[in-house]
Amino acid sequence: MHYPTHRLYQLLLPVWLCLALLAGCGAATSTSEAVNTPRSVTHVLSPGQQVAITATDTLRLERVNDSRCRTGAVCVWKGYVSYSFTLLHSAGATDLVLSDSMPNGASSITINHLTFTLLDVDPATPPAVDAAMPTYRVKVKITQGALKH
Repeated sequence: MHYPTHRLYQLLLPVWLCLALLAGCGAATSTSEAVNTPRSVTHVLSPGQQVAITATDTLRLERVNDSRCRTGAVCVWKGYVSYSFTLLHSAGATDLVLSDSMPNGASSITINHLTFTLLDVDPATPPAVDAAMPTYRVKVKITQGALKH
């Protein structure tokens, strides 16, 4: 004796198997696309500090150049602050400078598949004339772009 639900089960089983196979195929494509999707991370660095970005790329903040007019001083020009980095990678090293106020400078630079963007600086204003040099800190967003195959 056959029950109606048993017959329904026999009819739907191939449909469910096909859907499961199609879902598996779609998942592989999605995973492939997810691996190739740009990712961003943010790091805060002081001079001399470095951070690993990828298995082969490391960013180091070498120095800070602060020529801004100190608070309480009389200056001919406003000055600027710039941040000098070294990107260490499998092919060697590449120097880059980020600044949001340096003439002909850039607050965002792309090297290979990595984009470096200046987000925040500390101190945001120049120190007083008689103050000691501050400990500089810079917040940088690093975006790893999609890799080309």
